[in-house]
Amino acid sequence: MTGDRFAIVREDMHRRYGQHFEAEVIDDLVDRTIGEITERARIKTYLPVLVEREVSEVLEQLATRSDPNAVARPEVLYVCQRNAGRSQLAACITHHLVGDRVFVRSIGLEPESGVDPNVLAVLEERGISTEYIYKSAIVPRTVHRAEVVVLMGVHEIPAVPGHRYVYWNIGDPAGRGLGTVRRIADEVEAHVRELLRELDIEPQEAVSGVAANG
Repeated sequence: MTGDRFAIVREDMHRRYGQHFEAEVIDDLVDRTIGEITERARIKTYLPVLVEREVSEVLEQLATRSDPNAVARPEVLYVCQRNAGRSQLAACITHHLVGDRVFVRSIGLEPESGVDPNVLAVLEERGISTEYIYKSAIVPRTVHRAEVVVLMGVHEIPAVPGHRYVYWNIGDPAGRGLGTVRRIADEVEAHVRELLRELDIEPQEAVSGVAANG
């Protein structure tokens, strides 16, 4: 029994390397590493960090051995106040543009139980799947950091570690008409495309009224 203290490590490894390895391979390596490090470590406080570091190194080596260009997929975290509009638009558009090449999450400082109906309508009319919409509150993380944390409508840094924080000044679609939500979605897509270029990830063709640049 590995215990809940390693749950975040396991989740991170699946998120970062799930496109390269079967789930069983990752789980077996995590379990074996937990056992080995627990047995030899004199101080137990930092076991999750040590396990995360060692498993990452092994998976990185195995991945690049079979594919020299293989790297852990970057993570982008979208944050807004309610997790009901902008962050969901950004997450769904990102996944639609690049699929599993980027791991995408969205969270809210004060998440609501549903997603704005006009946001869902705009995603549907553009053929963007809402399968990846989920409601999540902030869960402090102590191991893996998202490459980019995007803040929309919130100015405080959430209790989630990130390598880089950016702020997008995008209007809130809550209670807005379809026309306004469409324009907000266009703006979100333009920002997402710019972010993907910064991450050196080529998106597919435009999915909305926004023309692909570059």
